[in-house]
Amino acid sequence: METVDAIPESYEEAERLLVRWHAEGGPTDLVVYSFPDVPHETVRLVEVSNEFAATGAIRPMTFGRSAEMPFRSSTALATPEEWEQVEAGRLSLPPGWDLAARRRVWP
Repeated sequence: METVDAIPESYEEAERLLVRWHAEGGPTDLVVYSFPDVPHETVRLVEVSNEFAATGAIRPMTFGRSAEMPFRSSTALATPEEWEQVEAGRLSLPPGWDLAARRRVWP
């Protein structure tokens, strides 16, 4: 089996690869934010798009390490309206996800 992407060796490489996997070919209005964790064990993303169903909560789906991704990953989906509520402090992020530490990583 041929591998297209190199296996990431650093947290930063893993974040870039995961963002690319999720964003390329995705919704045209997609915005992705990263919420780095201090021990650099889990790549945490919030993806925002009008194509996602509103749930009224920011609940990530978390996956363990794999041969292709040697870091845990945790991704939550939000509508633009839900994201506005997060930024206004009316909707909470998962525990340990610091809004002040977020970085926009796509586009």
